[in-house]
Amino acid sequence: MSKKKVLHLAKWYPNKEEPLLGIFIRKHIQSVQKTFNNKVISVYQTDTINSNIYQIVNHHINIEEVVFYHKKGLLNKIRVLYRVWKEMKSFQPHLIHAHVMGWTSTLAYFLSNTNKTPFLISEHWSGYRKKGYTQLNFASKILRKISARKAEQICVVSKFLKEDMIKCGVKANYTIIGNVVHGKTLDIGKNKTFSFVFAGDLVQETKNVKGIIEAFYEVIKYHKNIKLDIIGDGKDLKNYKDLSDQLELNNHVSFHGNRNNEYVFKTLSQSHVLIVNSHFETFSTICAEALSCGIPVISTKCGGPESFLNDDTGILIDRDNNNQLTKAMMTVVSDYDKYKPKKLKSIAQQFSMDSIGKKINQEYLSALN
Repeated sequence: MSKKKVLHLAKWYPNKEEPLLGIFIRKHIQSVQKTFNNKVISVYQTDTINSNIYQIVNHHINIEEVVFYHKKGLLNKIRVLYRVWKEMKSFQPHLIHAHVMGWTSTLAYFLSNTNKTPFLISEHWSGYRKKGYTQLNFASKILRKISARKAEQICVVSKFLKEDMIKCGVKANYTIIGNVVHGKTLDIGKNKTFSFVFAGDLVQETKNVKGIIEAFYEVIKYHKNIKLDIIGDGKDLKNYKDLSDQLELNNHVSFHGNRNNEYVFKTLSQSHVLIVNSHFETFSTICAEALSCGIPVISTKCGGPESFLNDDTGILIDRDNNNQLTKAMMTVVSDYDKYKPKKLKSIAQQFSMDSIGKKINQEYLSALN
């Protein structure tokens, strides 16, 4: 018996310019590759291509990935969406899955109407909390609300995102499915120096890495043999490096730049504690990845992390509170032995490729029936 075909429309997806963009979406799709025949279509705006529209087809672990690159401009957007529409219809899917609402959910709704094909939506966008939704134009809001009502299901990564969407008037059948934690955890020794680690976008307005560096400066006054590793890139990288220099922390703070999944997992495995100091997270995959590597997490109460973090996994603190962060870092250095790697890894199992795949597979079968 041949597999049913699922067409994935992804607003964010790994591509040649941003290989980590929407990596969590690719992992969701990977989780159902054994039971469904999957094709992904994504669109990426860039001025680095020679032609107005450029198409690349890739095959990643038996998943066909079609990425349309296009230059800025309304006409190019119309042209690329027309090509996406033709690609969608030629695939003749049994089910459509739109990842992150926008053109994805709109085209899924229209194709569903045309071909009587059921469709689902997965949402990850933090704009419902950060007022991004209120800044959308009237037509965009209406199309999102219509497609949400008509979708078989909207899958969100946390109850906090669901609540934010409902507050914005997006009515739908909701279900909560977390992100996939999938990477090679290593049974290797810890760094000789007690190591805090951050991994994510270096954007102050969302991640507040400035607060991490400032808190680390306070902690090092009492614990000299510690270090902080910062993995990632973003518009505030230079500001963070300058701050580290001003506080004379260059011998203790290391900036690693953007790194792949394997590097992140290796660093987590060697480190002692992950720090997440975000103002808002819809889920926070890095928190779950840290648990899967057997290390505790200090995190702000910023939305998604509270759904699976507690006193057993580390310390939860209020947002934008350097005093609490400093105290938490001091506490975890002193009480580190209370956190048992085996227990932390068991908590992360709920986000394994197999566990999440079963949940998505169940939603697909329900929609198809």
